[in-house]
Amino acid sequence: MKYLLKTILFHLLDILSINSLFRFLNRKKAIILWYHGICGNEVHLNNKYEMRHVQKSSFLRQLKYLKKKGYSFVTMSQLLNALANNSKIYKFVTLTFDDGFKNVMENAYPVMLQLNAKGCFYLVTDIIGGKRLLWTDYIDVMIGNQNTGKYEFFFKGEKVCYMLNTVEDYINTMTDIKQKLRSISNKERIEHMKQFNFNDQEIKHVPQEFITTNWLEIKNCDKKVLEIGSHTATHPNCTNLRSKVEFKKELKESKSKTEQMVGYDVNHFSYPAGDYNSEIIKKLKDYGYKSAVTIIPGFNDKNTDLFQLRRIGVSDNFLAFKAHTSGSYIALRELCNKLKGK
Repeated sequence: MKYLLKTILFHLLDILSINSLFRFLNRKKAIILWYHGICGNEVHLNNKYEMRHVQKSSFLRQLKYLKKKGYSFVTMSQLLNALANNSKIYKFVTLTFDDGFKNVMENAYPVMLQLNAKGCFYLVTDIIGGKRLLWTDYIDVMIGNQNTGKYEFFFKGEKVCYMLNTVEDYINTMTDIKQKLRSISNKERIEHMKQFNFNDQEIKHVPQEFITTNWLEIKNCDKKVLEIGSHTATHPNCTNLRSKVEFKKELKESKSKTEQMVGYDVNHFSYPAGDYNSEIIKKLKDYGYKSAVTIIPGFNDKNTDLFQLRRIGVSDNFLAFKAHTSGSYIALRELCNKLKGK
């Protein structure tokens, strides 16, 4: 029912030209689109997995739509210069991709070259060029490989029981375990994950879309099309870092390692899970970063903090894409939240 109501809403926003109105109102603001991976058109990860990848055909349709509506694509550095120098912004769009999935290079990059689109690719450096998965994807694969029935997970010494019967059960279990692990320190998370007994060589049934790119592909990437940024070394929630060693590894060394591999300054950062605070921002500035993107929905202009840049999440739903990129749906949600007193 909720999905049906949203679909009706997206249709109304489009056919009543409300999207057109908000596109006009937001024309002097910059859009940063938030992707993870761009999968093949034949891929359907819905079965037992959270869907974070957009199909190539949808990606192509989205970019063509933006071009048709008069938007211009800019790299993160170009956008940053415009924002910092109070330059004129008119329908700017920057594409961003989190994590470092191989399908970005295989599917998104060729489309970007074709349509002169530009963006930033934020890498989790320790998993690039190897067989390791993101810790969140490890959990998805481990739960996805479980037979139906009861599944037990120990959290803070307490046994948590889940029932795995439907696709929804699997996805809810993955989500709940990841939320629990994000609520504790990074050191505690690593200890909790030992119960999975992960072995990179033995893990089975890994979706192709969870595979990350390699440094050779990254080196061959034209920074005038797709810049490289940092998404930490191992993808922790940044506010869960406690020690100087952790901060140095995740924020500083991920930057220096990437710079060594690509041969230019890495100035842009993406907060894993959108998690940050004033301390993290200060450390990023100290380490030489010039910007950071959040997962807070919205647009960007001269008044936007460069270390709290807003992004718009993207799915395969084209009507939703129109509503989000115009700003109509964001405005509607903000209005609803105000009416609810949030």
